[in-house]
Amino acid sequence: MEALYQSTNFLLQKVQHDLGRLEGTQNEQDAQVVVQSIYSDIGTLKDNCQTLDTYVSREQPARKQAARMRVEQLRMDVQRVDMAVSAVHTRMTQRWRSASEREELLSTRYRPNDTALSIGDHELLLNDRLHSSHNHLDDLISQGSAVLDSLKSQHFNLRGVSRKMHDIGRALGLSNSTLQVIDRRVREDWILFVIGCIVCCIFMYAFYRFWKG
Repeated sequence: MEALYQSTNFLLQKVQHDLGRLEGTQNEQDAQVVVQSIYSDIGTLKDNCQTLDTYVSREQPARKQAARMRVEQLRMDVQRVDMAVSAVHTRMTQRWRSASEREELLSTRYRPNDTALSIGDHELLLNDRLHSSHNHLDDLISQGSAVLDSLKSQHFNLRGVSRKMHDIGRALGLSNSTLQVIDRRVREDWILFVIGCIVCCIFMYAFYRFWKG
């Protein structure tokens, strides 16, 4: 179990490093290579957490609670990274789409005597672009909702871990100062959860207002 835990923790650090690489990519082709690698590693991380749960269930009673707490913390870290990757990928996808549409508009040339494109065709093209923009906005709202659901799940996990840590503390006879440190960590995670919700809501509202003009 210890070997799998260490390798999973190392893979998590690699994903965090790759996330920094993703944010620094200059074109979509390079970014897609990094994204595919990240999502593959995240899938491995989730599978490893499931395997670690199996190992925890086989631990001796005296060690089971401490082992379970370590695995729960690792799973929470994986969820945070997964959520961060989704947010970065969504933002970059929107940027690529905007750049592609801008290039397409700039590459279109209209001449006063050009009859190849009628007024009706022009209106149809404009309507298609508006429809595409609305679809992009719907996609962003759906992705934002998924992020909020993930944050809500994170909150429930934090509450469960807090109760487990208190139970473990009482079982092991931890001092009040140690329990206070644990409580402070849980409060900090809760603050991050609230801030994440607020930022996500503000971003979705601002983007909605931007598209509405």
